[in-house]
Amino acid sequence: MSGNIRADGAITAAGRGQSCIPTADKNAQFRKLKNIPANTICFDCPNTRPTWASTTYGVFLCLDCSAAHRNMGVHVTFVRSVDLDEWTQRQIDAMRIGGNENAKKFFRKHGLTDFHSKTEKKYTSKAAAAYRAELAKLVEAEAAKRGEGTAAVGGVVGANVLDNADAAMKNESDAEASAKLEAARANGSV
Repeated sequence: MSGNIRADGAITAAGRGQSCIPTADKNAQFRKLKNIPANTICFDCPNTRPTWASTTYGVFLCLDCSAAHRNMGVHVTFVRSVDLDEWTQRQIDAMRIGGNENAKKFFRKHGLTDFHSKTEKKYTSKAAAAYRAELAKLVEAEAAKRGEGTAAVGGVVGANVLDNADAAMKNESDAEASAKLEAARANGSV
């Protein structure tokens, strides 16, 4: 078991202080998620029936790829066993809102076509940061709907992680271009 047991007997998520949902509820939700065709193959390699997941990106992974994610560190990707670990509802929300299909579409749209190599480069890219941030906002919005919100959720445009992450990437790109243009003007280059 990961996490701690509180005085009331509730299991908390490792280091997060949020309560884990009952195992039967977790298993029922994962049965549905694991039946989605894109989620039946590891996000990072062609292995079938992944039993691990990155809650940071909402993607399903095989055991070998989960080890690669652990090596990148929890500041890049946080992995859990679908079967062995306890989960919070927010973590499951990340899997439902994200999922392998949404993540694959987003990464493809932003130039990543080889999903089976250079794992660390994929997850440390600007596209990954945008996807991770937008997924986190949508998960927080879902928690707020249940009355669990801990902070105001800013910038949630819609309920689609792909559109929101694309908008964030465009805003960042526009800001970089504006800064470069401003610097060129200041230097008299333009």
